[in-house]
Formats: sequence, C-alpha cells, structure tokens
Amino acid sequence: MNRQLSDIALRRSLSSVYLAFLALCGTAQFSRAETPGKDGPITVSTSNTVLNEYGQVSGALLAGQSSIPVTSLAGDLPSLEAGDLIMIYQAQGATISGVNSVDYGAVTNLNSAGRYEFHTVESISGNTINLQGYGGACGGLTYGYDINRAQVIRVPQATTLTVNSGSSIRSDIWDGSTGGVVALHVRDTLTVNGTIHTNARGFRGGAVDNLTTPPNIAGPAEYVSSDAARGAEKGESIAGYRDDYPGGRYNRGAPANGGGGGNAHNAGGGGGANGDNGLTWNGQGNPDRSVAAWDSAWDIDGTLTSLTVSSGGGRGGYTYARDGDALTRPPGDSGWGNDFRREVGGLGGRPLTFQAGGRLFFGGGGGAGDGNNSAAGAGGRGGGLVFIIADTVTGSGLINSNGQAGRNTTSGHNDAPGGGGAGGTVVVKANTLSSVRMRVRGGRGGNQLITNNENEGPGGGGGGGVIAYSGGTPPSALATGGVNGTTSATSMTEFIPNGATRGALGQPNESAPSDAELPFCVIPPGRLTATKSVSVWDPLNEDLYNIPGNDVVYTFDIQNTGYTPVEIDTIVLRDMLPPEVTFYNGEFDPSDAAVTGPFEFEDITGVSGLTCCSGSGEAEYSNTAGVVASFGYIPDPGYDDDVRHIRVSPGGEMAPQTSVAIRFRARIK
Repeated sequence: MNRQLSDIALRRSLSSVYLAFLALCGTAQFSRAETPGKDGPITVSTSNTVLNEYGQVSGALLAGQSSIPVTSLAGDLPSLEAGDLIMIYQAQGATISGVNSVDYGAVTNLNSAGRYEFHTVESISGNTINLQGYGGACGGLTYGYDINRAQVIRVPQATTLTVNSGSSIRSDIWDGSTGGVVALHVRDTLTVNGTIHTNARGFRGGAVDNLTTPPNIAGPAEYVSSDAARGAEKGESIAGYRDDYPGGRYNRGAPANGGGGGNAHNAGGGGGANGDNGLTWNGQGNPDRSVAAWDSAWDIDGTLTSLTVSSGGGRGGYTYARDGDALTRPPGDSGWGNDFRREVGGLGGRPLTFQAGGRLFFGGGGGAGDGNNSAAGAGGRGGGLVFIIADTVTGSGLINSNGQAGRNTTSGHNDAPGGGGAGGTVVVKANTLSSVRMRVRGGRGGNQLITNNENEGPGGGGGGGVIAYSGGTPPSALATGGVNGTTSATSMTEFIPNGATRGALGQPNESAPSDAELPFCVIPPGRLTATKSVSVWDPLNEDLYNIPGNDVVYTFDIQNTGYTPVEIDTIVLRDMLPPEVTFYNGEFDPSDAAVTGPFEFEDITGVSGLTCCSGSGEAEYSNTAGVVASFGYIPDPGYDDDVRHIRVSPGGEMAPQTSVAIRFRARIK
C-alpha cells in the first residue's frame, strides 16, 4: 500500500480517537448597553437643577434603525458624546375618535404614543446620533417613532447621586416637542434628601379664550367644535393639542387623557387623567360627598348620582345661573334663569393602560373653563415622567410628578375656572429601595372666587398618576385624584361643588419593568466555545507523519463569541487523553525562549486578556483512568504515560470577540 495513503487513513483513525473528549466552562457577564458611572459622582445643592438635555428628533424613525437625526445637537444636546446613555421618548401620536358624542376622544390606536427605549451613543456626525450596535447585537431601535414626535434625552450616568435637603432636580417643561422627563442612571446609590420632580411639567392645560354664546337653554351641548364661541379649549393629551384634535379643540368631549373644555355659557373645565384604577370610565368623575346634604344635589343631577364612580379625571361644573336651591332644583330647570345651570361641563380625561416596559405617559392637561368676561381659568398642566435606574435608592426626600391645579377665576370672577392636570408617572428601578416617598397626585379643580350671587361651574379634579418601583416598598406612594373646585357665589352656599367632581385614584403600587421588559439594548453575554484539533509535531518541516514514535500537537481553540467579557479566573478547560498517546511534560518548543513548560499559549483574535499556562494552579493532571478524574497527580519529566486527564485554568478575564489557542504535545505509541 502507498505509504502516504496509509498515513492518511491512520491519521483519520487516530484523529477520531484524539478528539473524543473536551469540556469547557466559564462564567459569562451580562450587560446592558450603557457606561455605568461615566459621569462620576454628582451632588445637587440648589433648587430646580436640570441634569438632562433634550433634543427634538427631526425625522421619522424605523424599528431597527441605528442612527437618529435631531434638529440641533450643538444647541439642544451640547454635552452629548460617545459612550453617553440616551433615552428616546415619544409623548404623543395616538389616534382618537372624532364622533360628536360622549365617545369623542376614545383612543382608537396608540400608535407610538408613550414608547421609550435606552441606547448608548457610538458616535456623532453633524446632527446625527449613531447608536452603539455591539457588532449588530443590539439591532438598532426597538420601536418606530413618528416624524417630529420623538425626543432624545441625555441621561446622566453617575457613580453616586445625592440631592441635598432643600435642593431639587426637575425637568425642562414640556413645550410640545421636548422636555417633561427626568431620567437618571446611578451605578451605586441615589440619595434623595431633597426632591426629584416633574410636577406640572407634562401635558398642557386648555388655554382660555373670551368668546361664548349668549346664555340660554338652547346653548351648545356638543362634545367637539372648531368654534371658540361654543365652548372652552380641551387639555393636551397623548393625541396631541389644539389643531391635532379631530373636529376641533373646543367643547366638553375628553380627548384621550386630556380634560374636556367647559361648554358655553360658562361651564367648568374637566380634569386630565393618567392612571387607571380599574373602574369603568364615564367622564363624570366622582361626586364630592364630604357634606351629607350634597347627596340630594347629586341625585337630581340627571346624568350622575351621589353613588357614581369613574376612573380618570373629574367633570367640570354647571353653566351660568343665579338664585335657586341646588338641593331641590335640578340642573337645566328654567327656574335658574340665565343659562339654566345646565350639565355641560368638560368631561374628565380617560385613563391610560400602564405598560411598564412598553409605554409611559405624561398626565393629561385639564380643560379650560368657558368665559366671556376675561375672568375664566385655564386648565392645569399634567405631571411629567420620572425614570430612575439605580442600585440603591434611599433618603428622606420626595420623588414627585403631581398635576397642577386648574386655574381659578380672575378679576370679576364671573366666568368658569379650569380643570386640574393629572398626576404623571414615576418609575424607580432599583435593587434596594427605602425611605423615599413618592407622589403622583392629580391637581384640584379651579375655584370660582366670586362674591355675588352669580354662579358658574368650578373645575373638575385631575386623576391620579402611576408609580412603579422595585427593590422595596416606599413608606408612602400616593396617586390620589385631585379634589373638585368650588364656587363662593352667595347663591350656592348649600352646594359649593356646583356640579364639579373629583378625579379618581391612579395606580400607586405598580412594578417597575423587569430586566427582560426594560427597553435597553441587552448585549449578548460572553459565550464560550472550544474546538480541539490534532496535527503532526514537525518543527523542522521534515514532512513527518502521524505514525507511532512521532509527536502530535493538540490545539485547543477557545473563543468568546459574545459581546461581554467572561468573568475573571472562571474559564476551565478539561480534556481526557486517549490511551494511544503519551503526554509530554517538557518544553513544548525548546527553540522558543518565550515558551516555558509543556503548554504554548497564543492570542489568535484580538487581545484576550488571558494568561496561561505556567503559573501555579493553571495546569493540573490526573492519572485516573476513565471519565471521572481526581486531579492532583504530579507528572514525571519527559513522556509520562500515566497522565490520563489534564485541566487548564487560564488566568484573567476573557474579552469579547476574542480567541486563543492552547497547545501541548503527546507521542503516538
């Protein structure tokens, strides 16, 4: 037989034996796309400190996209650089029903409203932010975002963050494009002895106008209009503001979580909404029953009773009237005169479904009160969004996102006040949480501060917001609805709510998003693989063969194919030698002074960070036959036929996307 063909057959035969057993283990590190502690320790010692920066996205964004165009990086995000953490957030963009009925404003599609996610900046080019992709592991944006609807927020990455007593962190105020969000990332401990808040920094309340129709029983009762004379302006919501609303910006219909405006003549504005307490929404709010006699007035309302309950915002009060007994004469009765004290106040905003890892919302703005005497009150702003990621959150302070009170009447006070803004959203994702109190309360409805017998409807209270947390239970987490406004008219002392109702409880005890839910780019962990190959030891290129008496080289190729390191000193490689070979315990390559001992180590791809294999404990041996091995055997110098297992433990932390080779020799018997 041809010697070369015979050798090939033998080589294949021996190779199948040589590669019979190989085991590898190591501990992978998990990570998110962030640079924890990049900005060092931060201490806040003044009021109204803004740590975030805000930039408007200047185009539509598609899921999977890895770059974000913004209007002005230098002007809006001057500190942004590679390695920074950013939050992408879209506050609005929902589609609502435009039907002219109580169903006006029902959400038909959320679209991208409330969507958010976090990414790390890889580079900046002009007004374009390029996202860190980690070799394609992150896949770009998780969600798509509408043109001119999303904002980019620079998120500080502190090692520790301390807010001193009497000091505060707040967001820029929401202006329809940017602001309204406090987002913080703290590697270690966040200590809040002062306040972190987005109080009244969210959706805007309806603005006042000074047009109305004459007071009479045939006045407007519709839910939407483009005519300012027929009612007051609706509050801002996830569906937009003013010209965004189908059918117009005026009248009592509630646009999503925004409060409806009071109808003509001089009805009060409705409160905004956010959190959903599980009750069915009807827009009527929750009657104030703090005085027993008021039940009589509620029970002749004609739309609600004293036992009515609703989620969301409170309803605005009745239209213009003068003298009468509110406990016995129902709204709309002609005996009231003027506009007959009709029940056409702004409806309370609709609650929204909280989705910890998918959508977060600002509190809805309150609707304005109707006016014609330059005395009406605007709707209150909703609370914004606070999003905190930290290892530990502690302190004696507050984390708040309360809604603003509806504006009271002014000057002669013979118009209607506005509805309260809803509480916003607070998310605290921590491993340990203690001491800090949290508030997302709805704003109260505006008051009519008149001193004669003319009475108009007060504003409805804003609904409570959402609090979500992990790592412990805060000593106090409040998402109460705002109380209704009142009138001080001398003709309405028996029933000062005058048709305005309270906002509902929100959601004060939700769970912060889990690691799996959190829309971070999650970097695939370190992933170890190993392969074993065998070749002839032929340092002088003598064309040697795999035949008895010659040496072969075992090569172990170890790869970290993930995108994070493998933890320090955790890699262990074990191999069982077949009985057909004898381990060589000598200098692997006597001609190479850099190699000492029986193992050769080489970085193949990149700088692995590993060392091997001459240190104490890095190579161990067993003379136990079979698969089960007991290590501790000390091999004889030279060729030792008793070595049956080897165990190699490289030192150091193996970097991602690197590979190494470990080699040793054995003689074919």
